[in-house]
Amino acid sequence: SAHAAGGVREMARDDGYGELGKRFEEYLLAGIPALKKAGYNPIAFLGMIKTSGGVSTAKKLLASAEDTSYGFAKLWEKKKLDASVEFAVCLPWFRELFTEEELDRAEFRLTEHHFDLDQVHAAPVPDWCAAPTPEPPRAAGRPAAAPTYRQRVEAEEAAQRARPATITALTTDVVRSTVFRSLVLQRAGGRCENPRCGHPGFHVIGRNEMPIVEVDHVHGLKEGGPDHPVNMVVLCPNCHAVKTRGQDTAVTELRKLLAGIAQQRHEAAMAGA
Repeated sequence: SAHAAGGVREMARDDGYGELGKRFEEYLLAGIPALKKAGYNPIAFLGMIKTSGGVSTAKKLLASAEDTSYGFAKLWEKKKLDASVEFAVCLPWFRELFTEEELDRAEFRLTEHHFDLDQVHAAPVPDWCAAPTPEPPRAAGRPAAAPTYRQRVEAEEAAQRARPATITALTTDVVRSTVFRSLVLQRAGGRCENPRCGHPGFHVIGRNEMPIVEVDHVHGLKEGGPDHPVNMVVLCPNCHAVKTRGQDTAVTELRKLLAGIAQQRHEAAMAGA
């Protein structure tokens, strides 16, 4: 396995979750080179493990999207979600360390970002694990349908309501929902949503094989605008620049137009149109 424990076992310790907890922490530590190779140096993540231990760190990250938004989003952009904490949590031999709610949150984040969970079940079984707990069989019949736009919006709204009202921030950055960002990108089909865009249907693919577009809040978060799809649009780089740095009159007019577009497209998606 790429996550063999050699060379890191002495760093893991019992943080209250026994031998399996040590194995989980070893797995996380052994995966750090993959994160760095992907272009993400998880300094804060390592600090959390050193302070709280591997299992407790995973539980903290699963309890609050605020703690995972930066690292998870970076790995998603680099198509390296198999190096995420969520992936590790879903591995069959570690599942007993986590609650059903935590497992559901981890799986939801992965599937929400188009990660194939079959990769979890295809992961090589470690030598120390003789008989990993099998995944419960699916109900007979067709596979479960993918959640709809409405279901995903409502699930994220419920998750946000369930989070603590106050969370100690590690940075001054405004926290954004990676789920809502993903939904808006899908809703737009990777195209600029400004009907007055100078390049109608702007659709250019970048080096990472993702559309070169930007998700923008019509009314900024620091201005009191909600971090919600009803206040979010996808813009090409030029339209985003106009909205951000254009002349006041043009910006006011464009913002009014985009507010209507965001409202209309969100309502249509919620209705399944």
